[in-house]
Amino acid sequence: MANEVQNLLKDAAEKTWTRTGFKDLKHINQKISKHENSARHMICSTELALLGTASIAAQLDSAYRQNIIKHNEQVDKNRYLLKRIINCIKFCDKLELALRGHDESEDSENRGIFRELINFTSELDTILKEHLKSATLFKGTSKTVQNEILDSMLEVCQQEIRQQINAAEFLAIQCDETTDISHHCQMVMIFRYLHEGEIQERFLAFFERYGQDS
Repeated sequence: MANEVQNLLKDAAEKTWTRTGFKDLKHINQKISKHENSARHMICSTELALLGTASIAAQLDSAYRQNIIKHNEQVDKNRYLLKRIINCIKFCDKLELALRGHDESEDSENRGIFRELINFTSELDTILKEHLKSATLFKGTSKTVQNEILDSMLEVCQQEIRQQINAAEFLAIQCDETTDISHHCQMVMIFRYLHEGEIQERFLAFFERYGQDS
């Protein structure tokens, strides 16, 4: 639209100053004044003044800012998706449900509680649904990712327990032994302490027993 307007103004401009030349010196002052006030002359003067003033550095800086904006938007999206996945794991943990099933293949009718919960959540969340369909490098549903998230959640919980234990005035430790599925004996440690006026009983971890025979 802007180019069409400029072409119309160009056609309407006096050809005397661009093609045929000017011979009527008697009226040259009037013609010059008229030409200086014409729209075409003003546009050309503006374009001449702006010629060569575009800063390459400014353009590069603008592109750099746009890349930062896009990067931050992608980071926010990744955090949103990861939060959805973590919430599904926390849901299974709260109800003490096993995450994985016996058959998690694409054609399985029961892919485990976690995978089925993710699929159900994606039906209510278009962003998660699009991610599961289009993601090629990271979906967040693999066994490895599940284990890494569980390890991270465990580390956060253990750090909080250690901080509470360090701040407690009194501490009681209860030890017991249990046998895992491979019949290896493990030591269980339970900590009892007072935190903010309430008695807390926390399981910290399993410890392998050394120095005794089975």
